[in-house]
Amino acid sequence: MASRKALLRDVIGSRGENQLELCLTNYEPYDSPLFNPGFLGDKWPVVDYYVEILGSRRKLFFFAQAKATAKPLGPTHIRISSKRSDVRGLMKIPGPTYMFAIHEPTGRVFVQCVHSRTPVKAITRIAVTNELTPPRLKDLHDEVKLFWQTNTFKPATSGFL
Repeated sequence: MASRKALLRDVIGSRGENQLELCLTNYEPYDSPLFNPGFLGDKWPVVDYYVEILGSRRKLFFFAQAKATAKPLGPTHIRISSKRSDVRGLMKIPGPTYMFAIHEPTGRVFVQCVHSRTPVKAITRIAVTNELTPPRLKDLHDEVKLFWQTNTFKPATSGFL
């Protein structure tokens, strides 16, 4: 039988994933949702979500890892538990990748981009200024859309033509 601590950790993680989906699909400030998150399940080593951008003619997307916690929020940061291998894995994925911290007791969501200049070390805290409020949700949408406008999705050439 699983210990109470392990069971609670699983419940917090599961609730956090649901809260992240609710946050990403929040449509109240907009005419429709900006994102369509697809949960990939526990079998994927680094990525928890494939998230499509809605409202674009092209299929634009990003990848996300979710980290839920019930620990108290600090005045400047939310503490999470990730590993160096998590960051390394996210950096190897072509395209935009983000780590989301979900404060399970309040349902608040915070985000940090994992990009080419991110130090390869565990991310243990995310600034509360990166809270995914409705205006910041639009900022995330625009950031991912801009990325795909300046980067190509498909290779220009191939040896298998």
